Amino acid sequence: MTGKYRAKRPFFIAYLLFLLLGLLLTLGRWYGVFQEDFVIWNAEVHSHLSNFSLSMILYVGIGYSWLLYGRKFGAVVVLGVLLIAGNVVCETWMGFLNTPDIMDAVYGAVGVLAAYGYLFALNRYGLEERPPRKA
Repeated sequence: MTGKYRAKRPFFIAYLLFLLLGLLLTLGRWYGVFQEDFVIWNAEVHSHLSNFSLSMILYVGIGYSWLLYGRKFGAVVVLGVLLIAGNVVCETWMGFLNTPDIMDAVYGAVGVLAAYGYLFALNRYGLEERPPRKA
């Protein structure tokens, strides 16, 4: 099944670059678990990269799909707010699942905001209707 819209080529390339960036940052963070001397930027940033990249990947991936299938942008915004709220709740009140660290929530929110900028531009300038299928 195909969506109602398709992304214009520059926006599709940007989508792939967002996913690649998120993947590389996540892999770099996880590699640092095994190689203690491996650090991206500095130790502070490196310790929070997974929240940034995973939040960004999740929001870009779901938001992109929703927009291609014709979902209203308001639903995409609500998803972003829920992701930010989920980051805050997980990083402050759920100490039994996670070491509480508000900076992780901040980095996750920044990842969502970066993805929001892309999704906003995609919704406004980057979607075109799919041509009808030939029978």
